[in-house]
Amino acid sequence: MKKMLLLILISFYYTSYSQDGIVYYEFTDAIGMGGGNGEVYNAYSMFSKDKSYYVVAKDSLENAVSISKAKSHYQNSNGSVNKISNGLVLSAAGNQVVCDFSTKTLDSNLFDGKQIYVSETLPKFSWKITKQKKKIGSFECILGISNFRGRKYYAWYAPDIAVYSGPWKLNGLPGMILEAYDEGKNVMWNFKNYKFPIIVKQDYTIRKEKNSKKITFLTIDAFKKYCINTIESNYESAIIIAKSHPGMTPVKAPMTSYYIESFE
Repeated sequence: MKKMLLLILISFYYTSYSQDGIVYYEFTDAIGMGGGNGEVYNAYSMFSKDKSYYVVAKDSLENAVSISKAKSHYQNSNGSVNKISNGLVLSAAGNQVVCDFSTKTLDSNLFDGKQIYVSETLPKFSWKITKQKKKIGSFECILGISNFRGRKYYAWYAPDIAVYSGPWKLNGLPGMILEAYDEGKNVMWNFKNYKFPIIVKQDYTIRKEKNSKKITFLTIDAFKKYCINTIESNYESAIIIAKSHPGMTPVKAPMTSYYIESFE
């Protein structure tokens, strides 16, 4: 009788939590440069049947070696320097995205000198599923293509992992997205590893910084205004600095040179 009860409890435990899994990625942030020439971060996307949790740029995901290696000069093919890196930009909570497919909502945060929290309706992607296939890890993957907020994305998804999740805000394909990048390779997610099932109940909520007492979420329209105002403020500051530096000509770059998504 005791053995039967134990088997029932074990069966219930695995049935309750065995739908959760994690995909680990290597994320390259080459925003404003392109060509995959940027900082490389560790990231992961945790998923269940109806939710996903993604995080990147979290200090606990990196180590001293990777942080040290990030402090370098980037070079063009002709040898000229186009950026000096100050290293990985990290925070305790990281940049997070939580997708809830049952409520059709998406919550996220972005460390932009300070934590910015945003809540929006789950974005819909108009994916074009191609006939192109390739193997990633042990999974046969199919290529999907879609435009989203200023970028054209190429995403390789695995039908064998039957969820609609992926890294960051990418979602809606009939299988977990294991690899993705935009057309100019300003942002890239490369598959590292996969773990399934996770037999410990997971938390699919935005984590706040330890010192944060209250989180205030912006609407997507308010976040759009924040991005526009921040870029405008930086441009105005550059104009003031240029007055003291003859020959310096400030240029207002497009939003895609500053942020992963553009509302222009």
